[in-house]
Formats: sequence, C-alpha cells, structure tokens
Amino acid sequence: MDNIQKFFSDIQKIKKHYRSENPVYDGKKVCVQIQNLFSNSNRNLKSLADAFSDYWMNKYILNSNQPENEPTEEHIKILGAMQALIENDIFSTEALSKDDWKELCKITNCEAEEIPIETLNSMMMIFLDKQAM
Repeated sequence: MDNIQKFFSDIQKIKKHYRSENPVYDGKKVCVQIQNLFSNSNRNLKSLADAFSDYWMNKYILNSNQPENEPTEEHIKILGAMQALIENDIFSTEALSKDDWKELCKITNCEAEEIPIETLNSMMMIFLDKQAM
C-alpha cells in the first residue's frame, strides 16, 4: 500500500468511526477530521497543508449541495490528489481541475518561504508541466 492508498484508507476509517459513534452523520465534522489528517500527514509542510485543506474545504465541502453526504468519493480523490502533489507523485493528481492547479500554484507561491527548496522546486516543475503558472 502506497502513501496515497493509506491516506484514502485512513479517510474511510474516519468516516466509519464517526458513523459508529454518532447517531446522525455530520459531513462537515467528518471533513474537519479529514483536514486534520491531511495536516498531520504533512507536518513538515504544515502551513502549506493547512492552506491546501482550507482550499479543499471552502471550494468543495462548504459549497456542497449535499453536505450530509460529504466527503463524496470525488472530493476525497481531489484531496488525495493534493496529497500526491505534495509527495511529488504526478501520476496520482488526475482528480485536480485546471482551476485547482492554478489555485494550488498560487497557494504554494504564498507559502514558498515555509517550503524546503527541494520540495518547492519539485512542485513548481509540476505546476509548470500542468501549465498552472
């Protein structure tokens, strides 16, 4: 199991655990727990991870027509693609839209001072390849 698969598995565990402990499912609360998972999975890039997960929450979860069903599989894949971007796994980023790429590039530029140079260079190469710059 690679890191992205483990990330997806951990998200499913969060959803399952929440359902077993609560009589009513609250998608927003589950998504906050998933945001925490994302941040904890990227402690070495905490400010970038927080900014990416905030973008995910604001764009996909808080604007959802069915918040009780969040996170949907599509939205989980988008966050997983952000995880893949951080891990320099370009082959697992297909869930990101052109707008996502542009916004994630802007976020990364804003957080650049906090990102190790090797990681920043790798991400910028991916953004360039995806024509997000």
